[in-house]
Amino acid sequence: MISVCKYCGGRLADSNGSSGDVSCMKCGRVQVENQIVSEVQFGETSSGAAMVQGSMVSADQVRANFGGRQNSLESKEQTLKNGKDKIRKIGAAMGIKPYITDMAGEWFRLALLNNFVQGRRSQNVLAACLYVACRKERTHHMLIDFSSLLQISVYSLGASFLKMVKVLEITNLPLADPSIFIQHFAEKLEFGNQVTKVVRDATRLAQRMANDWIHEGRRPAGIAGACVLLAARMNNFRRSHAEIVEVAHVAEETLQKRLNEFKNTNSAKLTVQQLRDGEKVESIKPPSYSKNRSLELKIKEKYALNQSKMSELEVDIKAKFSNNLTEDQKRALKGDKKDQADRQDFMNSVLKGCELTEKEIQDFCKKALKRQSEYIANSLYENPYERASSSPTLEADIEADEISEEDKIVAINRPKNLVKNLPKTADLLEKVSSVADNFDDLSDDELDAFLLNDAEIELKERVWTGLNQDFLIAQEKKRLKSEADELTGNTSGTSKKRRKRNTSGNGGIPEGLGGELADQIGLDGALNEIGIDGNSGEPLTAADSAGRMLKKKSFSKKINYATLGDLFTDPTRQS
Repeated sequence: MISVCKYCGGRLADSNGSSGDVSCMKCGRVQVENQIVSEVQFGETSSGAAMVQGSMVSADQVRANFGGRQNSLESKEQTLKNGKDKIRKIGAAMGIKPYITDMAGEWFRLALLNNFVQGRRSQNVLAACLYVACRKERTHHMLIDFSSLLQISVYSLGASFLKMVKVLEITNLPLADPSIFIQHFAEKLEFGNQVTKVVRDATRLAQRMANDWIHEGRRPAGIAGACVLLAARMNNFRRSHAEIVEVAHVAEETLQKRLNEFKNTNSAKLTVQQLRDGEKVESIKPPSYSKNRSLELKIKEKYALNQSKMSELEVDIKAKFSNNLTEDQKRALKGDKKDQADRQDFMNSVLKGCELTEKEIQDFCKKALKRQSEYIANSLYENPYERASSSPTLEADIEADEISEEDKIVAINRPKNLVKNLPKTADLLEKVSSVADNFDDLSDDELDAFLLNDAEIELKERVWTGLNQDFLIAQEKKRLKSEADELTGNTSGTSKKRRKRNTSGNGGIPEGLGGELADQIGLDGALNEIGIDGNSGEPLTAADSAGRMLKKKSFSKKINYATLGDLFTDPTRQS
């Protein structure tokens, strides 16, 4: 029913049940046409049974279903049905309970409604739905288990899982507890009737690792694998790292890191009985915090060591510098120190609130600038140009002074008897021994250790033969096959011999003219190609050349080549 007519504002309306129209009682205009009835109505069949009238159209359907055949289902419904069937098969193969697979089917329905299935492999989506359901129910199934069963990349599967969590906004997904995987790993390692004891000890170790912040930011499979390994050693079971890696699906380096992190805790100092009794110890800082503090300590120690070395080096440089100073330079340095003392006194007077006049400040500044300029003028290194500007000398004297200074520096730094002291080539060649190495005179025990005796040679030969067994067997099969082929005459697989060329005589071929043709088509062919008779060595006439060409290849069966050859005969030669 309508509340107000949009044409006249009337509030009375009439509904026609047969047509489904709603009309205004005041103006008579139709307000609603073909209204869909959302209420459930029931009727009776011919036998008197109750039945629902109409069809149900859900939010994800385009039309109502008529008939129960599979072909009448929509594409989305067909995809949902096939997906749920595949989820049940995967769950049965992995031992997942039926109610968890039903939950995974509902997650697949949500993924289908959000168009998450489009453009992705169905196996990735199905495995992600199953993994979400397993995480919700806290089972021991890991993502790599689905990857191993479906033979797909675990990285691709993980990317699909993370994308699905983001699209479906799954915010309350619980974190995987390492204790969930302990029972699963222990059953695979075959501890016999002591499985319960090993699982109990491993669970206690996992709780202690959680108290020491080892769980944070780590894969639960690595934590569980380390706990199972330690619990096995506590119960006198010898399990190697490789066996734990095979079960936990983690790298051996990751497993060793978890063991090293537990080694640095206070719980690692307890005995087996104390661990089982649950004796409390003080928890430590997270491993990341301890690692960063140790790095900072190393940096500080290195910095302090460098500072001590720099201070010692600075003292040595100052001592050498003061020893090389002249009296004038020392007086200049003392003046600079006195200037610094005056500046300090001036600042102290200002801080104490003494009133200074502008003239006193200007006098102090002029005095300080004068002392600074004198210090610069009496610098440690003098330049010939500065001396030339202070005293009236000629440019020639300056150049001579510069040349003499450079010559002195070069003369001081030039090595003496450089070529004389270098070794000669003959001396080096004399030291090279031309006698072959002979190990008979070796008596050093360290060198004798490199020489193998007969037993070691035999052992090494057996090891090499065992490593290369497949290659040796293949080579022996090839040798026996080749010998059998030679005895039976089966040489079909051998390479064909090259056909020898007809190179008898040169028939008077001009040098450089028919050499290439002779190599390619033989001697007679080369003679014919260049227009020379192979028997007489004389040049061929036009008729002979045409006849040879026609003999070599017939272009048509409809031409009488004999009559064609008579056209080139010379009547004077016949007579």
